Amino acid sequence: MLVAAQFVLFAVLLLPCERRGWFMTGLAGVVLGLAWMGWTMTANRPGNFNVRPEPKPGSRLATHGPYRLMRHPMYFGVLLSFFGCLIVWPAWWKLAAWLALVVLLIVKAHREETGLRKQFPEYAEYARGRRFLVPWLW
Repeated sequence: MLVAAQFVLFAVLLLPCERRGWFMTGLAGVVLGLAWMGWTMTANRPGNFNVRPEPKPGSRLATHGPYRLMRHPMYFGVLLSFFGCLIVWPAWWKLAAWLALVVLLIVKAHREETGLRKQFPEYAEYARGRRFLVPWLW
């Protein structure tokens, strides 16, 4: 359900509407978010990612690259990119969808962490030294 809701919110945020926002600022957010997600993917081996909030069997705990700064860098990149879309196409319903995406990804991240703690005994120590979702802030 979480994954299906996530993709529905992605689609809502990508629906174009009248462009009234700051195009270049929003585009910068999209590009920075995509670059952050690219960096996250290079720090994690292929096949380690799972769209569902459960770690894959046989996966390894990523602790380098953006994972040195935060526990959920892919979610941060997703939120940054879609915030850029919100800036390009501002609408109250897109803001509501983006805020719903924030809540959904927080719930998903907490569920994912439950599985990570079970699969990797060292996860608790790793988590103590890292921000949850936003580097240098939260």
